[in-house]
Order: sequence, then structure tokens, then C-alpha cells
Amino acid sequence: MSSPARKLERQRAIVEIVRDQLVATQTDLRDALAERGVECDQGTVSRDIRELGLVKAVREDGEAYYAVLDDVSPTVRVSRLSVLKQMIKEAIPSGNLIVIKCGPGNAASVGEALDHLNIANIIGCVAGDNTLLAVVRDGVSAHDATRQLLKEIGQT
Repeated sequence: MSSPARKLERQRAIVEIVRDQLVATQTDLRDALAERGVECDQGTVSRDIRELGLVKAVREDGEAYYAVLDDVSPTVRVSRLSVLKQMIKEAIPSGNLIVIKCGPGNAASVGEALDHLNIANIIGCVAGDNTLLAVVRDGVSAHDATRQLLKEIGQT
């Protein structure tokens, strides 16, 4: 079993790989990971693809490849931003965290939208029922990251 840190590194590498090169199969993806020194089995790659929300896109020549959904469908990004704008009631910086208040039962949806949007300087979220914590990247002010988040979703 892999540690959460290794999983995060592997998944970041997967996103970089599918954004930087044409990856048509899971075997291609495993090979690209191995070139970076990341060894994993096909089942792990399959789970990562599902968790990351990667999709099969098709080039004009008909060749299929893995892609990050937001890269091939800007509508999804707009939809996620709309969800965030509607659901976030308040964002309060504290230390290296942003405490985000939402309506009852909405924190998980907001956290997933933030995770998939890859908002700069937010490295992950932990959600409760109506509150979530967004972790801010080291060296970045939580106040600046909060302003950036609110600007991104159109709440400034």
C-alpha cells in the first residue's frame, strides 16, 4: 500500500504527464511514470485515473488520449466555479489554512470542486458538513490565497 504522500506525488506526476505528452493507454502512462522513477501496477494507475477525473479525448486524426477534463472541456471549469460562487458563504484565513463556510451538506462538494480546479496555492481540502479547511502552500500567505480564491470565483 502506498503512503498518502506517495499517492499525491504519483497523481501529480500523472497530471503533468498527460498534460505534457500524448498518453493513449494505461500502459503508456505506467511507462511514463516508470521513466520518472514511479513504479506502480495497472490497478493503481486505473484508480488514479478515476480519482483524478481523467477522460479519454480524441484528436482530429481520431487518436484517443488521456486528458484532464478541465483542459478539454472549459464548460466544466465554469460550472465548478459557479458551484463555488454559489456555495461559499465565507472564507477566513488562519495560519496556513482557509476556513471556508458553506451551507449544510455542501462542504464536500466545495472541497471536490476546489481540488479539481487546482486553484493556485491551495494544495488540498478536508471537508466536514458545512465547513472545510483548505491547506495553503508553504510560503504563501493564507490572506493572499483567500483573496486569490475569492477573486477566482468572482466574490471580490
